[in-house]
Amino acid sequence: MLLLEFLESQNTPENREAFVWFAKDFKAKTYKEYKTKYPENSPGFNSMNQILSGFETAGVLVSHGLLNENLYFDVSGIGFLWPRLEPIVLGAQKEADPSLWENVIWLANRQKWWKKHVWKPNGKWKQKLP
Repeated sequence: MLLLEFLESQNTPENREAFVWFAKDFKAKTYKEYKTKYPENSPGFNSMNQILSGFETAGVLVSHGLLNENLYFDVSGIGFLWPRLEPIVLGAQKEADPSLWENVIWLANRQKWWKKHVWKPNGKWKQKLP
């Protein structure tokens, strides 16, 4: 139930708009470039915070065992997005505070571990149904 509730909380017009912006318009490769192109309170800055806030919440839920990681990683796109998010998250953390977005980083690292140790192509990692 928690996964469904979490997904429903993320299914907002603002969140969908943020992911569309990220897919189509986000162009920064470094934190410095990100800060220049998307200054604080700009639409891009706000979209990035919207995306990272969802991953931060998911990181808290998964790391505390409240949300099953197999369920979450089966529907999450963090593995695909992390290479583009990582320089922004690490730069913001370095500039502001090491605790900023720490659960996003944990979630991304855990997803890498999960993909290497749990996930198998063609659903072979999933429980066999009768």
